[in-house]
Amino acid sequence: MKKVLITGASGFLGANLVDRLYDRDGIEIIAVLGRPEDKANVFPQGKNIKVYPCSELFSTNFGHVDTLIHTAFSRGDHLLGLTASIEFTERVIELVNNQDIDSIINISTQGIYQGLNPGEMVAEDGAIGPNTAYGLAKWGVENMLKIGCKKPYTSIRMASLSANARFLDYFIDGVIAHRRIIVTAPRQFASIMDVSDAVEGILSVESIPISHRQEVYNLGPEVQYSILDYAKKANYVGHSFGYTSEEIIVEDSGQEFAICMDCSRLRRQTQWSSQIGNERMIRKLFENKLNV
Repeated sequence: MKKVLITGASGFLGANLVDRLYDRDGIEIIAVLGRPEDKANVFPQGKNIKVYPCSELFSTNFGHVDTLIHTAFSRGDHLLGLTASIEFTERVIELVNNQDIDSIINISTQGIYQGLNPGEMVAEDGAIGPNTAYGLAKWGVENMLKIGCKKPYTSIRMASLSANARFLDYFIDGVIAHRRIIVTAPRQFASIMDVSDAVEGILSVESIPISHRQEVYNLGPEVQYSILDYAKKANYVGHSFGYTSEEIIVEDSGQEFAICMDCSRLRRQTQWSSQIGNERMIRKLFENKLNV
């Protein structure tokens, strides 16, 4: 039976990974919670899952583990949180080196790349140029793996998840409240992915034999939309739930940015592709907000 260890398993991405792996035959899951206050009972109980508090990660011998999937990392640009996450990742790499763990998959970000022009895509050999502290921290972790990891490693540079996109939250809340929506960055383009696509992409990498995994994969929807497009789509989808914003107002700040990743490397090896389009992704966010 294959054994997979997930750090940060009680976080949004980690919990969705656990839920999806739980449905698979021949998998034993080791779920390590993300924070001291997280409870083990958030997960289904079964013979193929063991749950540990984060305090026991570095003091437990887990026996043979095929792959450690590292999702535990602070979000946003909070410097103390990012510093703690980098230090934690250093200890995770030491754990992989010193225990019977065959490989590590590290969740990285599309934010390590330089900004593009609208319509362009970047492959894994594209120019690096983080413009946030979070992106810089993730780039640092990728280099820590190169320098310090003695086992096979892979970094997955992942598009932003729709559930974590604060501007989508703002648009949807505005539509539900019948408020006017103000768009200040109509010339910024974003590439956003539903968590179900992300989970399937990560598990498709895990399914590749370790000897055939590449050091880096891009994982994203391979499409980008302007922030104004997202606002209009939120308003359009809101109509089907009986909501609409008062109006959409553009107050152009002049900021320009675009990001979109070419995921052909992963697609060639696994046939993975994004299945949740923009409209369905936003519809799911409405459903979660409205509990329908």
